[in-house]
Amino acid sequence: MLANLFGIVLVIVGGIVAFCLLVAFIGTIFSILIFALKVAIPVVLVYLGYRLITRDRHQVTY
Repeated sequence: MLANLFGIVLVIVGGIVAFCLLVAFIGTIFSILIFALKVAIPVVLVYLGYRLITRDRHQVTY
């Protein structure tokens, strides 16, 4: 009887720990995505600025 109760407690504690790790993992993924977005915005702005500065230099003459 005591072993069954201890087994149920271990299953519950293990489930809670697994859920906490899953939430932390999902939070880490979202953090990485937000960081990538924050890095991508300046890169795109610099690229667009560069294209606007150099667009007159690369005109194709037919």
